[in-house]
Amino acid sequence: MTKRAAAAFLAAMTVLAGGCGGGGSGGTNVDANPAAQTRPDTLKLGLLVSRTGASASLGQMVEYASRLAVKEINDAGGVNGQQLELILRDDKLDADAGVLSARELAALDPVAIFGPFSSRVAIPVAQQVTIAAGIPFIASGSSPLISSLDDKGTVYRTVASDALQGAALADHIIEQGLTRVALIHVDDAFGVGASDAVRQRLVARGYPPLANIAYPATKTVGFDAELAALSANGVPQAVLMVGFALDGASIARGLKEKLGSRMPRLFGAGNFGTTFISNAGDAALGMQWVSPTAPRSTPSFAAYRDAFVRQVGLEPEGTSFTGYDSVYLLALAMAQGGANTRAAILANLQTVSRPDVRPDARPEDPAPVAIGPGQFAQALAALKAGRDIDYQGVAGSVDFDANGDPTSGTYLISEVVRGADGSVAFVERKVFTFAQGK
Repeated sequence: MTKRAAAAFLAAMTVLAGGCGGGGSGGTNVDANPAAQTRPDTLKLGLLVSRTGASASLGQMVEYASRLAVKEINDAGGVNGQQLELILRDDKLDADAGVLSARELAALDPVAIFGPFSSRVAIPVAQQVTIAAGIPFIASGSSPLISSLDDKGTVYRTVASDALQGAALADHIIEQGLTRVALIHVDDAFGVGASDAVRQRLVARGYPPLANIAYPATKTVGFDAELAALSANGVPQAVLMVGFALDGASIARGLKEKLGSRMPRLFGAGNFGTTFISNAGDAALGMQWVSPTAPRSTPSFAAYRDAFVRQVGLEPEGTSFTGYDSVYLLALAMAQGGANTRAAILANLQTVSRPDVRPDARPEDPAPVAIGPGQFAQALAALKAGRDIDYQGVAGSVDFDANGDPTSGTYLISEVVRGADGSVAFVERKVFTFAQGK
């Protein structure tokens, strides 16, 4: 299984979708004339995701997963007799670029837009593009601010709010006997929301943070002032960094240089990984990082992983599952509604994601048919027979609540360790699910 095989899959899926990725060779020119890239007879889904910049590798995984879902659904006959076509634009992990790209997608009249995994992109796209246009929008940004958008019922997401992740992470830190905690976060929608969720949980547990320091979203070096403020009320036992790889590495190195043997335990929420390790050096050792993940032991994950490896030639990584689940949810909502329209999606997303939302359901009705990855044909058969369906996605039971948020989230805790051969890498420590109300 190689990256060459993945590239071949991507090229093949682009050709099958009528050049939906762009007008150039292999469908990689996402800045080409959008009007020349679509077919008139297809049902268009707009994918907005990072294809360039520091998060390009994560974005490519989401793209692979989305194309896999489109292929499976089209192989099962499509949606209400129409084939899906994926049209893609690059958000560059930047708010302004994301809004411009979303407007390009909206001009192509997609039935829905999905994909952004950063709240700094998802929120302005929703506020400036999709809500006013009435376009169903599924993001995977985790900021609690998404829940409070005045979205007219059009915004959903496939990862849980940081209100859940923050509470889970705060509990994880306290469980290790670390109660003197300081927070430092990037000053954007993600950083503010995630750090505040941790802060609220720490306060509720009786351990208010020693400090909660923000820094500009454009800053990656030079944190002397922030580090001084971080320890102004005493040296913490633990420091939570909410941010990204380069800024996180600078903060870790600064703490190591400033505190030496008094170095606190580091925790992270955001986009860390090999870039963080290579830039932080020994200061990274022992750092634990929380990230949304899919429950690994379920039949849904096994089916998704097997299909991904078979078709793409790589192991699925990161939050690739969010693209796959979004495509299935959108297609199932249209199939349930019997119409390939935005209205059908908005009327049925909750219905197909959970077993208990039909207002006319009766106790004697048969249980909804559970539909997992790769089972679009079974979903169509169940709907034809008059049965309700309940999508059990790669991410688990999505079960959208009234705000369009999943009611539970599954999280992975990884730790930076040095192996016997001297190499440094993240290793998995814990996977757990945290639900609303815990």
